[in-house]
Amino acid sequence: MRGADILVNMLNAHGVEVIFGLPGDTSMAFYDALRDSGIRHILARDERSAGYMADAYARLSDRPGVVEAPSGGGATYLLPAAAEANDSAIPMILLTSDTAISSDHRASITSLDQEALYRSSTKRTTRVMRPVDIPHLVRLGFRSATAPPGGAAHLAFPEDVLSGRDHKIRTRDLWALECAARYPAWRVRPSAETVERVVGLALAAERPLVLAGGGVHLSRAGGVLLTLAEHLGAGIVTTMDGKGSMPEDHPQVLGVIGGNGAKEASNRAVTECDLLLAFGTKLNSTTTWGGKLLAEDLTLVHIDADPAHLGLNARPSEAMVADARCAAEDLLSCLVQSAGPQDISTWLAQRKASADEEIAAAHARGQYDPGRIHPGALFGIMEEILPRESVLIADAGTPTPYLMAYYRARGRGRTTYAARSHGSLGYALPAALGARMARPADPVVALVGDGSLSMTIGELETLADAGGTTIVVHFRNESYGWIKMLQKLYYEERYHAVDFPGRASFVDAATALGARASYAQTPAEFRDRLTEAGAEEGLHFIEVRVPPETELTPPVAAWQRDERVDPADRRRRSY
Repeated sequence: MRGADILVNMLNAHGVEVIFGLPGDTSMAFYDALRDSGIRHILARDERSAGYMADAYARLSDRPGVVEAPSGGGATYLLPAAAEANDSAIPMILLTSDTAISSDHRASITSLDQEALYRSSTKRTTRVMRPVDIPHLVRLGFRSATAPPGGAAHLAFPEDVLSGRDHKIRTRDLWALECAARYPAWRVRPSAETVERVVGLALAAERPLVLAGGGVHLSRAGGVLLTLAEHLGAGIVTTMDGKGSMPEDHPQVLGVIGGNGAKEASNRAVTECDLLLAFGTKLNSTTTWGGKLLAEDLTLVHIDADPAHLGLNARPSEAMVADARCAAEDLLSCLVQSAGPQDISTWLAQRKASADEEIAAAHARGQYDPGRIHPGALFGIMEEILPRESVLIADAGTPTPYLMAYYRARGRGRTTYAARSHGSLGYALPAALGARMARPADPVVALVGDGSLSMTIGELETLADAGGTTIVVHFRNESYGWIKMLQKLYYEERYHAVDFPGRASFVDAATALGARASYAQTPAEFRDRLTEAGAEEGLHFIEVRVPPETELTPPVAAWQRDERVDPADRRRRSY
């Protein structure tokens, strides 16, 4: 059996249904084996895009995303996706082909040390040296990617290992650990003693808050965590990665907190609470707005499956190493035995009313000036028109803070997100394809700016062939608006290398690549275009002009406070 056939058999054993990537000289044997495997292959236009597709597929399913790329440049182009997935604890399997072992140390074209390349961006990286080792090393890769905390596992296959044969491999050797084919593969329960102490703290609190991070999505903990908060009468806030883990139209859910994409009422609730139960979060500088949201006398309970995250950025009153769902289940069980349901406090009702008022005000903004629309109005229309289960994915930059603050995620689980670990531009468009594969029945909306669209516009053609309803909303402001705002605030408006010429006709380009493309210059036109897109399957592209951040400050806490800081003080850049 060829090494490539062994690899494909192992992917089938792990239940892999779709793989993203593109072929190269060193991967010919793999593609030959893949052809009749039953695994669907999605041909991307760029390896980085393929990686983002796999990342999104993993986020929106309960399976690791699988991506493949050839040697040399192909392997290097996958690095941004590996880093994003790994630092976001997203299970991903990265397969790269490599130059032949027989050509090692001979300056062969596209040869490089792939293990060294991927060491800092994955949980595990291995160069497979013999076909007989493939089953064992593939099992280790899946086990590493799906075990808490999730992350990326990389396997490099030299060309002669893929094409070489091993007659010792038998069908009974091609098995998988069933639990490692999905995530989380293993769950950790908290100790009974810690649970009892935390319940005691919760019952003593007058203004308790539950904070849901990205780990709540990864552990599928949203439902039980909502029940816990309801029984406790606690308010619920989320990190950017945790957005959508609980329906944001619920009377106890206040929305995203932190330095980027938070409403003032949500941040204020954190500064006023006397207990914060933080589930599945690193409590990083964005979430805590550089630590400003955490009062010195706050009782902080930090819960995470990775002990390395506990106390990473704030000293907890109690630290609990546990899967978010297991922790919520055990806390709820203990709480039910200790006390009856608690009432929602007047304090929480007031914060919820204030949060809703902020959203309503943003939705009512309407036209900014002739030809340009206030982004808050766009998200109000999207909330009105799009079905609850729609998936919205934002690129870093202009769309992200408005999506986080002013669009209420109301579906099941992760329906609204932006890749946040590295703020990767060019993520949303290919990620929409991964989402399309994971959630074929639901509309998928990619929210892009000028810079991010320019980086991956070729993937529109990939999306055009994907089926279902996919909508791309282009927020056009003809600049790298986020960076331009930094130059305005922190560099005395010395603008450089942030403005685009404005000549590009993205609507014409989208049409040529297979989309039904149009402009919307008023909120009414956007409502009409979005309604039309939702009623007809296929790829739809809607361009709207919005003011840049230098003209209209988005919901970024430091910018709204007009904080001017030394650009060298990176710790305070909590957006």
